[in-house]
Amino acid sequence: MRIHTVVACMPLPDGSHYEPLSGALVDERTSPFVKGRGRGNLYILVEVSGEEAGRDIVAMQLAEAMREVYYSWQGSVTAGLQQAISKANYLLFKENRNALPGERRSAGISCAVLRHDDLFVAQAGLATAYLLQQGKLFRFPENPSLTADLPVEETEIIAVGSRREAHISLFHTPIGAGDTLLLVESEAGRHITEAAWLEILSGEPVEAVLESVAARARYADFWAVVVRFVGEEAGRAVALSLAPPDAAPSATAPESTGPALGEQLAGLTAQLRLGERLKKAGKAVLAVLTGLGVGLWTLVRRLIPGQTPGSGQTKTEAPIKTTSPSRRKAAQESSAFVQKTLTVIAIAIPLIVAIIVLGTYLQRGQGQRSELEALWQEANARWQETQATSDQVVVRELLVEAEGLLDQLLERQPDHADAIHLRKRVQTWLDEIDQVRRIKWIADLKTYPADADLSRVVVEGAHIFVMDRNAGTVYHHQMDEYRQSLKPDSRDTILVRKGEQVGNILVGDLVDMTWMPAGTDRQKANLLILERGGRLIEYDPATGERVALDVSNTAWQYPKLVGSYYGRFYLLDPTANQIWRYYPTPDGYSAPPDEWLQTQVDLAGVVDMAIGNSIYLLYADGKMRKLSTGEPDTFDISDWDRPPNSPIALFTSPPENTQWVYVADRGNKRIVQVGKDGHFKHQYRLSDDIPQGDGDPLGAVTSLFVDEISGHAYFLSGQKLYMVILPN
Repeated sequence: MRIHTVVACMPLPDGSHYEPLSGALVDERTSPFVKGRGRGNLYILVEVSGEEAGRDIVAMQLAEAMREVYYSWQGSVTAGLQQAISKANYLLFKENRNALPGERRSAGISCAVLRHDDLFVAQAGLATAYLLQQGKLFRFPENPSLTADLPVEETEIIAVGSRREAHISLFHTPIGAGDTLLLVESEAGRHITEAAWLEILSGEPVEAVLESVAARARYADFWAVVVRFVGEEAGRAVALSLAPPDAAPSATAPESTGPALGEQLAGLTAQLRLGERLKKAGKAVLAVLTGLGVGLWTLVRRLIPGQTPGSGQTKTEAPIKTTSPSRRKAAQESSAFVQKTLTVIAIAIPLIVAIIVLGTYLQRGQGQRSELEALWQEANARWQETQATSDQVVVRELLVEAEGLLDQLLERQPDHADAIHLRKRVQTWLDEIDQVRRIKWIADLKTYPADADLSRVVVEGAHIFVMDRNAGTVYHHQMDEYRQSLKPDSRDTILVRKGEQVGNILVGDLVDMTWMPAGTDRQKANLLILERGGRLIEYDPATGERVALDVSNTAWQYPKLVGSYYGRFYLLDPTANQIWRYYPTPDGYSAPPDEWLQTQVDLAGVVDMAIGNSIYLLYADGKMRKLSTGEPDTFDISDWDRPPNSPIALFTSPPENTQWVYVADRGNKRIVQVGKDGHFKHQYRLSDDIPQGDGDPLGAVTSLFVDEISGHAYFLSGQKLYMVILPN
C-alpha cells in the first residue's frame, strides 16, 4: 500500500491559533517535475530560545536552510538529515560567535522524512516527537528523563548552536496506514502525561490532535506539526503546507503495489552513491575512452577497404582482372562484411573497456566499503564489550581501542552517522574516567612577532607581563573591565627592551622574571626582571617607575630560572647545581645568597620552577621533583592516566593563593591539575567545539599562569597569549 498523509501544523500560543508558522516546515514533493521528489516528504520543527524579537525569523531561516541541504544531498536519507541539522547548527553557532553573551540563541530540532513506507527521525537539542503506531506509543528520544531534568548549563551544551558539532540522534521505523506522528516543542511535552498521549494522537480528524494538545498542555507559546499516514483509498489532504512555490498541486496517486521503477533506481543509486563515485572516476575514464576511441576509429578507417587515411572519401576501385560477374559480386559482399565487422568491433571495444573500468572501480569501492564496515564492526564490538565488564582499567582500554578504530573510520568516511554518534559516547565516557574537564571558552589576547621566543607570562590582577627572550623585550598589558580582552592602549606597551639604559645599567639579554610579593623587610610588591649581566630591574605598575637593583652575583655562574616567596628571591643555577636564596636589602639583594639545597640534587634538564611552600621542579623528560627546606619531598605521579609528554611549564604559588600544582603537558595537549603531593585531580582539554585552525594551542605551551580565584588560566603558545576559563 502506498502511504499518503494528512497534515496539520500550527502554533499554539495560549491555546489560540495564529499564523505565520515560522518554526515549522512541511514539504511534500509529489509532483514528478519537482526536484528532489525521490527524497521523500520532509517535516521540520525548530524551536529557538532567546529574545522574542527576531526569534521567528531565525527559526524560519534555519528550517529553510535545512530543507535546501536535505533535498540537494545525494546520499542516504539519514546522512541527508545529519547534513541538514549540521548546517543549521553551523549557522546558529556562527551567529552566536559574533553576538554578545546575552544575545546568543540555541535551538532544538525535530526533523522527519517519509520515504515510501519508511519513517526517519533526526533530532538535536531539546526536541520531542511522538509516534502512535498500531496502537502503541513511541517517543523520540526514547528516554526523556535524560534531558527533562537537566540544569540550564547542561541543556546549553547539547543545544543546537552552542557547539561546533551538534549531537544528532537518529531513529528509523517502517510506517503503516493509521499511524500518527507529532512533532511538538519539548516544553509542551513536559506538561502532558505519557498516558494521555495515546488518547491525544488517536483524535479524529487530524486537527483534533492539535486541539487536544492545546487544551491539555496549559502552556503558552509552542509549535506543533501532526502527520497522519493513510492508505491510498483515503486520498491526501494538507491543512497547511509550506511546500515550495514550484511544487505542483497534490493529486491522488494511481494504485501501485510498491515504489515506481524510477524511484527504485533512484533509491539504489543513492545507496550505492554511484553519482559521487562516477564523478571522481569520470575524468580518468573519459580520458581513457577518448584516447581509445580516437585510436580505434583511425585504425578502422585504415582497415576499411576503399578508404584513404584522412580523406574520408571512397577511392575509385581498380579494375578487376577477372570478367566473372559472380567473382565480382563475391568480392563486394566480402568487402561489405569486413566493413560491418570492423564497425561492430570499433563500437564494442570502447564499451567493453568502459564496462571493465567501471566494474573495477565498483569492485574497489566495494572493497573499501568492506574495510569501513569491518572498522565499524570492530569499534562497535569494543563498545559492546565495555557494557559487559565493571573493571575500569579494562573499560578504559576497550574505549581507547574503540576511539582509535572510529578515528580511522571517520577519517575515511566523515559522514558515517553511527560512527559519529558512537565516537561522542566513547569520548564522553573516557572523559569521565580520565577526569577530563573540557575548556569551552578561550580568548586569543595577543599575537607577537613571528620570531618571538615567548618564555614567561606573569599576571598580577589586571596586569599581564610577557617576556620575549629572543627580542630581549618585556611587554606590559592590562585587561579591560570585563577581563575578556586587553585594553587597546596596552596591547603593544613595552616595559623594558634590550640595549636601553635603566638607571646605571645597560640592559643585556633577559633571563627570567617573577612577581615579588611584599614580606621579609620588603615593603612593596613589584615585578623583578633578571638580565644576563647579573642585575635586577624592578618595575612598579602603579607608578610606571623602573629601578635598577644591585644583586650579589659572586656565587652563581649561569642562572636559568628565578622565583620569589614573600620578599625572598630565588635563583636556579644548573651550572653550579644549586638554588640560591637572597634576602632583601635596602638597595635590592646585594647580600651574598644562601645555598638553599641541603643535599645533592641534579638540576640539569630542569625546564621550569614554581614556588609555593615548597619548590617544584619540572624536567624536560617529564620527571617532577618536590623540595621542602632544601630536601627531597614526596611527589608521586603514578596515579596519572598517562605520563607527561614533553612538558615545559609548571605553576603554583603559596596556599593562600593557589591550592594545586598545574602542569602544561604539551605532548598530551592538556593542563594537568594535581595536589601538592602529585596526586592526580583533573585534566583540562579544549572542547571539540573550539576552532583549532592552527592546531591545539595546548600542544605548544611555553609558559603557564593560573589564577584560581578568578578561575582563569593564562598561557603562551607559539607567538600568542591566550586566556581560558577553567571549568569546575
